[in-house]
Amino acid sequence: MSEYSKKIFRDNLQGLDAYTRHKLFMRDYVNFYGNNGQPSNVETKTEIDILKENHKEYCIAELKYYKEGRIALRWRIEKEVITGKGQFICASTKCSNTSELKSWEVNFAYMEDGEKKNALVKIRLCPKCSNKLNYSKQHSEIKTEKEKKRESTSERSKKEREGNSEDIESQKLESVDNNPDDLSGRGKIEDFDEFFTGLFV
Repeated sequence: MSEYSKKIFRDNLQGLDAYTRHKLFMRDYVNFYGNNGQPSNVETKTEIDILKENHKEYCIAELKYYKEGRIALRWRIEKEVITGKGQFICASTKCSNTSELKSWEVNFAYMEDGEKKNALVKIRLCPKCSNKLNYSKQHSEIKTEKEKKRESTSERSKKEREGNSEDIESQKLESVDNNPDDLSGRGKIEDFDEFFTGLFV
């Protein structure tokens, strides 16, 4: 090989990492010695690609201010993805429990490239941290249960009142039906005429 060829070969590979050089050599090998089939355009997923995809599937939570309803979420870093934090280990920053993990789907609002984005992400928490995550919701559920009980009791009492008023009205109608004045056959118009004549005379 001449010095010129060595220089060009060296310049082409300078700045490439080992994996990229390997792919380049393999492509050149296949092109030189021939490929019986058509070249495949399907790219296989590498471990790095899988890590990049999975780091946004689960998130990590800071539950320090859960009583105030402030829960901080963040994406997992590479080290946490590799160790399984947030997927196989409790996603709370202060907890490392691995048993009885529960999966939750939460809305995660974040900024990326100056643009507000929302994502529905999974978070895996132990029972203690799950209670912290749902603290405000549990309190609102308790309040709504109390309100439902109040509404049901007020509806019952309202129905009872309506039932009593209906009974009274039906009793009045029965008494009107039994009234001997109505048996005379006079109508309401005649009663009004008699009333008005009594006023003007």
